[in-house]
Amino acid sequence: MPAPAANKRNKRVSRNIIIGSEAWALPPVGHPDRPKGVPDDHTKRWTVYVRQPDGDPSLTTWLNKVQFKIFNTYENPLRTCDNPPFQVTETGWGGFTIDIRLHFQPISGEKAQYRQHFLQLEKYGDEKLQAEQERTGCVRSEYLEVVQFNEPTEALYEALTADDQWSYLALGAKGGKKTSSMSTGPNGRPKRGFPNGERSAQLPEKGGDDIPFSQEQEAELMNQLKAKMQMVEKALEEENKKREDTESKLKSLRAELGHEAAQQAAQQASGDRSRRR
Repeated sequence: MPAPAANKRNKRVSRNIIIGSEAWALPPVGHPDRPKGVPDDHTKRWTVYVRQPDGDPSLTTWLNKVQFKIFNTYENPLRTCDNPPFQVTETGWGGFTIDIRLHFQPISGEKAQYRQHFLQLEKYGDEKLQAEQERTGCVRSEYLEVVQFNEPTEALYEALTADDQWSYLALGAKGGKKTSSMSTGPNGRPKRGFPNGERSAQLPEKGGDDIPFSQEQEAELMNQLKAKMQMVEKALEEENKKREDTESKLKSLRAELGHEAAQQAAQQASGDRSRRR
C-alpha cells in the first residue's frame, strides 16, 4: 500500500464560498416570451449555486465537484456539477430545502462535506430589501460559508499557497469586461486578497478595500454567533424554569386532590358502615 500523504501539522487553511440562489418571475401562460415546455403551474425560474467571492482564489484548487439534491418531483433530482459554474437552473412554483454536497480534490484526502440552502422564490426581508427585489425582478438569497482544512496534506497546502490560483483574475482583465483595477493590484499581478501580496493560505488580520475577508471579520462573525447562542441558551433556561414551575404546581395539585379524594372515600365508607348497622 502507498504511504499516506503527509500533513502540514499545526496549520489551518480557510476558504470562503458563497451558497445562494436567485429567482425570477416567468411570463404568464400564453405569453410569447414564456419558455416552451415549462409546466403551466410553474411561476419562477431559479438557479442555486456555489460560487467564490469576488477576488478570492479559484474554487477548483480544492473543490472537485458539487452535488445538488433538489426536490424529488424533478426529473433526476440529484444533479452533479463536475466543473464550474457549480449551479443548477430549473423552474418551479414553491421553495424547498436543497441538500448540497461538496466534494474535494483527491489531493486533499478530505471527506465530502454537506451544506443546505432554502430556495427562496418569493420576496422577503424588510421594506427596503423587498423594494430592491421588486425593482430588479430578482429574489436573491445567499450567505457566506467558510470551509476549513485542518492540518492539510502537503499537496493541498502547496496548491492553496500557489500563485496560479489567481490566474483567472488576470485572464478576466485581459478579456476586457473586467477592468484591471478590479482584478490586479498596483504591481500588475492578480490581487491575492492578502495585504502586501504575501504568499499565505491564511486570512489577513485586517480587512480593506482590496481585502474582502479577514480574520477581523471572521472574529466579528464568531462573536455574533456566540451572542445568538447565548440568547438561545438563556431562552432555553427560561423555558426549563417555566416547565419546572408548572410540574411543581401539578404535583402539588395532584397531592391535594389525592388527599381530598382519600377523605371523601373514608367518609363514604364510614357512612356505609353506619347504614349497615
